[in-house]
Amino acid sequence: MKKEVSFLIDNDVYEKFSIALRLTDEDENDAIENCMRTYIARTFERASQEYSPNAGRRASMDEDRDFYGKAIQRIPVWALKPNQYNHKIIRAFFEAEAATGEVTLDTMELLCSKKECSELYVPTFRNNYAQMKIDGPKSHGKVFEDDGEHVWIWKEVEEVLRKHKDSFLR
Repeated sequence: MKKEVSFLIDNDVYEKFSIALRLTDEDENDAIENCMRTYIARTFERASQEYSPNAGRRASMDEDRDFYGKAIQRIPVWALKPNQYNHKIIRAFFEAEAATGEVTLDTMELLCSKKECSELYVPTFRNNYAQMKIDGPKSHGKVFEDDGEHVWIWKEVEEVLRKHKDSFLR
């Protein structure tokens, strides 16, 4: 069963939403429903963590893990090498962010899947992107975090990455 809903939204937000729809060729209603589903999932996940008896234990385990922070040293190098996949994925992030104000994994993948656009084409996008979400001894270095749909820059590297943003967009 479907329910009709109406709401008011800022003109600028709607304009960027419309641009994003053109980029992804998605139906407006489907995109809005997906946003609502993501919001629901994130909200329920946060609520369940608050009430989970293991929540405190998980936090302390995260604090004890090794911090590699490899990407902080690698970002300046990637910025100067436009043919590297890491450079192209970061560039796709910044282009999507500039177009819509927010970044989704689908948009990044779409931008990196067009063979005719060699400055962004990454044939193994999913594998390389996954390596950029891990901060471990055998990873590329953590740059991104996501909730399965929306993507954002990991706070530990954001300052360095934004400092080199212009180099990725050249």
